[in-house]
Amino acid sequence: MIETAADLFLREGYAQTSMDEVMQISRVSKSNIYYHFQGKEDLLLAVVEYWVDMYETAIAELVAQHEKTVKERMKAFIDMLTTAINARDCQGGCPFVSLYVQSPRDAGQVKQRITRFFAELPPVLTRLFEQGVARGEFRPDVSAASAAALFIAALEGALVLAETTQNPEMIQETATHFYQLLQG
Repeated sequence: MIETAADLFLREGYAQTSMDEVMQISRVSKSNIYYHFQGKEDLLLAVVEYWVDMYETAIAELVAQHEKTVKERMKAFIDMLTTAINARDCQGGCPFVSLYVQSPRDAGQVKQRITRFFAELPPVLTRLFEQGVARGEFRPDVSAASAAALFIAALEGALVLAETTQNPEMIQETATHFYQLLQG
């Protein structure tokens, strides 16, 4: 049910997706869906948590894979993003930005959760870039914190461009260029 809603919200938009459509496609009864969710906004929060869990798990795994180079780990993450956006026919770009923009103004919990995700992301990526500097993969003068902030911004831009141009390779190209800049 949550996966169905996640897909529909990104492909068709939150406002354009009805609870009836989610029920019909997921084959979950009305009583069951309303047992778990008071309404569509509660379902939206569950969808945001679904995406957060998926991304946080993937990022934590990348940081923990010390036997691989940072470039290999970044490539694995970028491959995951490219596969996901390809599966959505380039719809929805970054799930977090798409859902943040689409959520109702009064969806405070949804917006707060997305904001918290983006606030927690830089320190995790900073550790990854610190590993790259320590291993000599990146120039010694690279600021890991700055690299993390720029990587997030570049990646978000690449996800928007992938959607608007219908070219998911924009994500791969952005990551390649970013990595080259770190190497010097």
